[in-house]
Amino acid sequence: MNKRRGDAYEEKRNIKKIIWGLVFIMFGSIFVKQQIILYRLNKQYKHYNEQLQKVKVINSQLKEQLKEAKRPEHVEKLAREKLGLVKPGEILFIDKNKRR
Repeated sequence: MNKRRGDAYEEKRNIKKIIWGLVFIMFGSIFVKQQIILYRLNKQYKHYNEQLQKVKVINSQLKEQLKEAKRPEHVEKLAREKLGLVKPGEILFIDKNKRR
């Protein structure tokens, strides 16, 4: 009978070891999966952050262009160059020898 009690005790002990081993493996696999997901998310974050910085630079350049376009001097320059407009009292001279 003592042998049976010892065998039952050993069997329970082995079952506990197996259960703890499975728990350890389960938590280990969860940890590894989380690390993989975290790595991918971090990579995406860096990619989107780089894109954001590029867009910010472009936005800044466009704001400067808009600011320049609103200046009266710039509007006048474009009106003279693109549309051929002149101020009242000015005379427009066209060089016929100049190629377009």
